[in-house]
Amino acid sequence: MKKLAFIIIFFMIGGLVAYTQQSKEETEKPIVTEIKEVNSPTESESETEVPGDMVYENEAFQDVAVTQSEDEVMVTGKARVFEGVFQYALYAGENEVETSNYQTDGAPAWGEFTITFKNESVTRVELFYYSAKDGSKMGTLEIPISME
Repeated sequence: MKKLAFIIIFFMIGGLVAYTQQSKEETEKPIVTEIKEVNSPTESESETEVPGDMVYENEAFQDVAVTQSEDEVMVTGKARVFEGVFQYALYAGENEVETSNYQTDGAPAWGEFTITFKNESVTRVELFYYSAKDGSKMGTLEIPISME
């Protein structure tokens, strides 16, 4: 009976040590913004991707591209965020002019999104999500908008 209790305790302690080491390895990595240049298909005269046919991404957002027409700007891409909810903010210079959220497929899936707004004074779009753990702003991806 003592041997059985000893074996059970031994396996419990071993499992706890393994779990603790695994938890230490799963600390959050900083999210880095990457920009990929892609070849665009044919561009129409009324609609162009800007700036320079760039695609933006980080660990939370991928294949993010901007398309502008005379009267509107469209930001498209994919997001992999907790419960599929992320926020975006529109800036005119340093002033935030609009903030809203978007619902797409939840992680681990990459959910597609399209955000459309008027082509006025917006110079930058910021995509981000709030941490489910502590509510901090995470996964920030800043996308410049050209003023044409």
